[in-house]
Amino acid sequence: MTNLIRCLLLGWLMLLAGQGWTQTTQVLRGQVIDAETHQPIPNAQVGVADNRIGTSTNADGRFALSVPAALQGERLEVALLGYRKYTRALPPLPASELRIELRISPAALGEVQVTGSVLGIVKEAIARIPRNYPTRPTQLTGFYRESDNDPAGQPRYLAEGLLLAFKESYKKRTAEGEIQIKQSRKVDLRPDRQPIRIDWAGGPFIAHWGDFVHRRSEFIDPAHFKDYDYRLAPGSTFQDRPVYVVTFGPKAGTHRADFEGRMYIEQDSYAFLGAEWHYTSAGLKNSVHAADSRALRVAYQFYAGRWHLKTVWWQTTAKLPVGPPLKYFGEFLTTAIDTAQTPRPAYIERAQYYDVFLRNTVAYDSAFWQGHTTLLPPAAVQKSLFDQQRQQQADSLFKPSDAGTDPQERKLSAFDRFLKRFSYGSHLGAWPLAVPAADLTVAYAPAGYGLQMQRAASVRAQDLTVFTQFEYQYALTRELALSLATQRLHRQFEGDGWEVGLSYQRNLTPHHRPLYGRAGLGYLRQTVALPLGTFDNPDSGLHMAGTHLGADELSARIQTVNDALRPSLGVGLELSHRFELVADASYLVPLRSKTQLQVNEKSGFFLFRTSSAVDLPAADVDLRVNDQPTTRLPWQQRPWLLTLGLRYRVR
Repeated sequence: MTNLIRCLLLGWLMLLAGQGWTQTTQVLRGQVIDAETHQPIPNAQVGVADNRIGTSTNADGRFALSVPAALQGERLEVALLGYRKYTRALPPLPASELRIELRISPAALGEVQVTGSVLGIVKEAIARIPRNYPTRPTQLTGFYRESDNDPAGQPRYLAEGLLLAFKESYKKRTAEGEIQIKQSRKVDLRPDRQPIRIDWAGGPFIAHWGDFVHRRSEFIDPAHFKDYDYRLAPGSTFQDRPVYVVTFGPKAGTHRADFEGRMYIEQDSYAFLGAEWHYTSAGLKNSVHAADSRALRVAYQFYAGRWHLKTVWWQTTAKLPVGPPLKYFGEFLTTAIDTAQTPRPAYIERAQYYDVFLRNTVAYDSAFWQGHTTLLPPAAVQKSLFDQQRQQQADSLFKPSDAGTDPQERKLSAFDRFLKRFSYGSHLGAWPLAVPAADLTVAYAPAGYGLQMQRAASVRAQDLTVFTQFEYQYALTRELALSLATQRLHRQFEGDGWEVGLSYQRNLTPHHRPLYGRAGLGYLRQTVALPLGTFDNPDSGLHMAGTHLGADELSARIQTVNDALRPSLGVGLELSHRFELVADASYLVPLRSKTQLQVNEKSGFFLFRTSSAVDLPAADVDLRVNDQPTTRLPWQQRPWLLTLGLRYRVR
């Protein structure tokens, strides 16, 4: 009986889910196929009202386009390079799925082998970029998707977002730009929920990185023309416009060309209408991120007298050092263009490189993008989404509210919460040390042993002693953090130290790029040591301050060990959501100080080497400064300490 109830409930849920898809109104659905082969055509551009709204077909040639009531009297256009543009009046909505056939566009040009004249076409297209592309800032509204497939071709995850992409004037060569993430969602489609991290940072920025015209990619960069061969392939049309199809690739014998592919240049205006290319072996080696293959496809659309970015398609495959192979796929689709004098987004609104959708906890919902144009997932992804949604709904009926959560996922979420509070940084500073010139001699003759050590050293006058610090912080609250740091001296002195304390940080500019006021209090211990060199140990039974030093070779140094409180004040400037530049001024309040002779084992297995220190004054240690017996070293610690550092937030 229980199984029967379960089946009936599952069937009821499937029926409800199916009704949820069919009840969507004012959505135009269709499939684009080749008129001769009747095979589906992916990545065809579908637009309404001169591309005021649009989308692209998925791997099955299907699309779904939300059409506002005000545009239902407009015309539908479907275009793809190599095919004749398809146009017709929009049918009354809602309507059944359209079947659209695209016909091959006849070739317009034959094969041309004269490289010089082809290069002239490319140069002319570059010269006309200010004439063909926006010369003032514009804003694109677009839909972004990324996913990763396992070796069997099944998607591991799906992440989607509604973006605003701010574009600078195309007169300026840049691959940078602001991105705002207006909405986003994710879904993890791994059936076993294996505890591996799937994280492709910076994906939404392909709206800028993939814009080869704006960034003047290498294959249209005059500085690299010498590395490429350019040829004219059989021509075609794009949106009923005749184009030059220019192929490019490395010249014979060169390894300096990173790309190979083809671009489409309109014959009348010399505008770049699109390109498709992949990285050469040299390009993969020169890439920041290692990969086995990387390919891109980019297209532009005409609007308000200029060409604007329409689509970016990006695919990367790589064998990772840890975890399964990566088969990343990302795409961006422009759904609206704002050509008004768009203000630059404020810092607080901008996405950063490490803002990825996979940290979004919004559950996958088929109605999430209601009212927005999206990219329709392929049939295999839709099936995975539906199966997972159906299983989650069934689990919620037959299990307690937290029983369906994998224990490993709960651990990972707790770990994520910990990492979100965790940061670390490196600092460079001037250690406050007054060092006069002096001559030192140190003699050590422990009673009862055969060791007779005598060493001389000169101290150079020094105004600046450099130290480096590595600091870890854990945020107790939004503004208060626990810190632990290690530090090391450089130049003629050596010495390690540590510090533990509390730091307070408050944002002074909450509506702009954060500028923090900083205050802290720490307890530190720092060693300042002068090396005295190495010497042979004639007595394998040597004991120093109760520690056995039996190695054949020993080293010695004379040092001060200082304990102090360290109150500090400073500022921090956020460079990005991950990085912060900090500067601090501190005052050292001395608590105690001691002078020591330290002896270390130099030979033997490094894991078992020991060291020992004798506090001065000591009967078996004779310290002289400028030939005068003393127990104090010539350098003195000053109170003021200045540091400059860079902090990194893990999350």
